[in-house]
Amino acid sequence: MVKAYLTIDDGPSEKFESFVDFLHERKIPAVFFNRGDYMEERPDAVIYGIRKGFIMANHTYSHRRASKLLLEQMEEEITRTDKILDNLYARAGVERPGKYFRFPYMDRGMGPFFVEPHDLKSEHEPAHFDLLGAGLGHKPVVPGMCEIDRKRKIQMLLENHGYEALRCPGVTLPWYADTEMSHAIDLLCTFSTSDWALLDRHKDKHGFSVIDDLKTKIDHDEGLKDKTSAHIILAHEQSEIYDVTTALVDHFLKRGFEFQDFK
Repeated sequence: MVKAYLTIDDGPSEKFESFVDFLHERKIPAVFFNRGDYMEERPDAVIYGIRKGFIMANHTYSHRRASKLLLEQMEEEITRTDKILDNLYARAGVERPGKYFRFPYMDRGMGPFFVEPHDLKSEHEPAHFDLLGAGLGHKPVVPGMCEIDRKRKIQMLLENHGYEALRCPGVTLPWYADTEMSHAIDLLCTFSTSDWALLDRHKDKHGFSVIDDLKTKIDHDEGLKDKTSAHIILAHEQSEIYDVTTALVDHFLKRGFEFQDFK
């Protein structure tokens, strides 16, 4: 049995309630990092997920890259979505469990790079660059001091607005646990399903053409073979790839992964 935490980005789509039911039937806990604009369009779907026991979290309002925004714009993206989440939890009659955040594209304000360069040891580079490349479709670009300063200011911004790290006990992979990834306020991940790669606009452009390609990626990933560590799995809630993402979640179960509650 391998422990894992399931995190879902980009919802709520038209199939959000079906996705919630899919996970609920399998007793799989998950946190949904939702877009503010989509939650405005489908508030009842989010309330449905809250009442089913899932955590709803902040994925900004309009899903723009933090490295392309002014600090004031980034704050507006965060606070506007925060108010929507507060309202939906109130309407659901459920106390909001905490304020949690993930950046769109995992662009933390530094562009395609997870940690400050001095914090990245050479032995950790392969895992980081594989997650950026095969996992997220990004080519790593080492940030300069301007980008690093932006990232630091956004972390302070999140803290000032009451956001906290969503703890995932048991993640001991050195390239994650021994870097700022493990204690950042925003939640990162240790493995991306790359389900996004089967969206029509991405298909065949990143080395993945069919679901079996992504199942093979799961089966062969060196990090996932480490049964001494828990893993933070990234997937996406988009109607176009609903069948892809649900099939990959079932594949994790078949491979003996046990999804953990967020405590």
